[in-house]
Amino acid sequence: MPSEEIEQLQERMRQQYSDTADIMLRSMRAWSELLTASTDMAFDVVLKNWDYSRSLRGSAEQAIADAINLQKRMNHEMLQAWEGYSSEVKEIIERNTT
Repeated sequence: MPSEEIEQLQERMRQQYSDTADIMLRSMRAWSELLTASTDMAFDVVLKNWDYSRSLRGSAEQAIADAINLQKRMNHEMLQAWEGYSSEVKEIIERNTT
């Protein structure tokens, strides 16, 4: 095999090796960027879920507190109504017994 053909063959092999290495580097960069983007998105989703859960818990706590306050107020009003009713019944009984 002549020397010139060997040099051309070596040059083609170097070029193929260089092209393959270039493709591998671009592929590695793409995977690295994809991994970074996926990780960022995962952390973003976790943080948004955390904020949503915290907000929902706050809303639920407020709803429970409002319900307890409403029940307390209703009990107080019902007790006042019962006291008024019982005093009227007492007056009626006292009037009829005398």
